[in-house]
Amino acid sequence: MARGDFFMVAVRRLRAAYQELRDATNLVPPGGQYVVWNDMDTVDGENCRIIRLADIPGSLSGDVLRLKRNLPPLDAEGDYIIVGNGVYYLPNPPPFPRFDNDSEDVSAALASLPVIAVDVFEHFTKKCKYASEIQNLLACQGGSCPGVPKSAHVVQLLGKSPDGELVFEQFAPRHVLAAVHPLAKYKEWILQLINGLRTLHSLEIVHRDLRIDNLVFSHDGSRLLICDLESRWGNRLAPEIPRRPVPGAGWTEKSDIYDLGMTIKGMIYGNTPITNLIEWNVPAPLDAVVAACLRVAPEDRPSLDEIYDMVKNI
Repeated sequence: MARGDFFMVAVRRLRAAYQELRDATNLVPPGGQYVVWNDMDTVDGENCRIIRLADIPGSLSGDVLRLKRNLPPLDAEGDYIIVGNGVYYLPNPPPFPRFDNDSEDVSAALASLPVIAVDVFEHFTKKCKYASEIQNLLACQGGSCPGVPKSAHVVQLLGKSPDGELVFEQFAPRHVLAAVHPLAKYKEWILQLINGLRTLHSLEIVHRDLRIDNLVFSHDGSRLLICDLESRWGNRLAPEIPRRPVPGAGWTEKSDIYDLGMTIKGMIYGNTPITNLIEWNVPAPLDAVVAACLRVAPEDRPSLDEIYDMVKNI
């Protein structure tokens, strides 16, 4: 069996193992209820209960977060805190997180953009919440619109719709990743992802929210592009980023590199994990690349050029 075939077999085995855990858990629907943990951004519904889980590896609470054990039987109407192997009522649960709409007045930034007659078969549109997104997109295409893209792997802003939404070329969403692909295809995409991220960093743009949901693909799957350049809110996966949503929370190029490692994991699994503590192993030879990106200390993480060489030499 060729090496690439071994890789695809390994990916299918890992995906199947994760799906088995996912199907068995009562942590979230369909087998359970929504659980709020500290770094969760949104809450669906108003009648949720709060179950706080302490990350203590090898204990009940740590194992639940890792999908190794289910939540124990609990009063459906009660709020709880589970610390280690102890299960306690939470008499005064904290309020649900509030995420106020902090959208800006982007009319001045939109004013410089040409109006595009939108074709739903050719274009994708989105509402702009922050002027930083327009500024970042324009920087990536020479300062003008449509301009000349500095990277083929960052989405190009074409203009604005008549009702003031941003207009882009229509691409395929990340569902392309649902299929298992040969190692050579993942290698190609990862190199393209690094190229796009290198362009952002060369322009002093930290993405902050690099994940598979913010990747799009050409319809033939040959080209990957980074999208959603708001650089406002984002992942808080890197250890140095505060878990609470705080504006300007210390995102850097090194936190983008940590997120790159997590994004490669998501590409392999074609999914995003229920919790960030799930043990998502990546097959060789990409395991070494991911491990380098996920080093705890930011200064220990390789540069994008070093990561590029690691992937190129596979």
